[in-house]
Amino acid sequence: MASFNERSSLRSTTSKSVIKQILLDELLEGDTCNSQTDYLQMGEDFLSMAVVDRAAKQETGRIPDYVEMTVPTYSDPMFRSHFRMTRTSLNELIDFIGPKFGSMKSVSLEKRTLACIWYLGNMETFRGFADRFGISKGTLHFLLSQFSNMFKDHIFLQNLISWPTTEEKLKEISEKFSQRAGFPNVVGAIDGTYVPISGPSEHRDSYICRKGFPAMQLQGVCDSQLKFLDVFCAYPGSVHDARVYRNSPLFEVVQNLQANFHLLGDSAYPMSTNLLTPYRDNGHLTLEEKRFNNSHSSTRVDIERTFGLLKGKFRKLKFLDMRNVEDIPSIIITCCALHNFILMHEGLDESEVDMEDTSVSVQSENDVQDIVSGAEKRRDIMALLL
Repeated sequence: MASFNERSSLRSTTSKSVIKQILLDELLEGDTCNSQTDYLQMGEDFLSMAVVDRAAKQETGRIPDYVEMTVPTYSDPMFRSHFRMTRTSLNELIDFIGPKFGSMKSVSLEKRTLACIWYLGNMETFRGFADRFGISKGTLHFLLSQFSNMFKDHIFLQNLISWPTTEEKLKEISEKFSQRAGFPNVVGAIDGTYVPISGPSEHRDSYICRKGFPAMQLQGVCDSQLKFLDVFCAYPGSVHDARVYRNSPLFEVVQNLQANFHLLGDSAYPMSTNLLTPYRDNGHLTLEEKRFNNSHSSTRVDIERTFGLLKGKFRKLKFLDMRNVEDIPSIIITCCALHNFILMHEGLDESEVDMEDTSVSVQSENDVQDIVSGAEKRRDIMALLL
């Protein structure tokens, strides 16, 4: 039987090997070196073996000074793959949120920002998340709450997500939409998406969406550049898209749009003068109606692409395991705001778009007068598309 000293030495060696492999994997990801051997030959200084030794002695999975010592060694592509934005964009974000994020003597502003972005951008467990940044789970919970609460501030959020208020801006948006399939006067594409959650123990059934899992509803409107113009998150997954829309602040905004402008939505939404839905396919659509539906679908698809890009960057939205349901909307809205921030500073990367499920939603119940006015406008546009 191994002595106590032998067992301690073996345990330390094993921990050291595991942590060394973690660092090695981090360095290899997204880099152009030919093999692990290339890295090992670069010497222990490059792999920060002093850091490995310290962590092995502590017998933890943590990487001490991860932000201070490991992150600076990342190549630019590796940094962007981990933190969803370039270093330049990160510095811009730190300047933007700094006055709001407050101060903390024990954790730098850069480390707090990177930690929050890492949490939103990855599916890592909270324990692994805490170990990576060398911060207690309690502190990380506090930082995430502080970070997401910043984006709940109306004035702060308006700098990143805002509805166009001038006719000039509305025309600019509609012209870009029309370039794809010729659909005129579109100032936004609207849809809802489910954000899967673990679900509360109380009133759990109200969170079960039509796909069979607990979720929160996110309603979004985007432009043709996949930038959010409006987002709303307040209802659980069981609520129909049309009800979410009617109870959102956006409903009044759309009602007051000039008559020539409109949003495009799928059949789950109530058709009106300012929100046009496709013709319902009963198997007897005319050629003109099919042409209208194709143009409508080709234009409206941008909101599905927007949700795909959002969840491709901020993978935490593929499953939010949070006990306090009340905190979930602010986390989701924060991801939407960061989505816009990245687009403003870096533009669109199509490779990150992970398309949403486009299965048809439950048909909406429409107000009769809205149907009449919307149908007339739909016929007029159908004639233009001939």
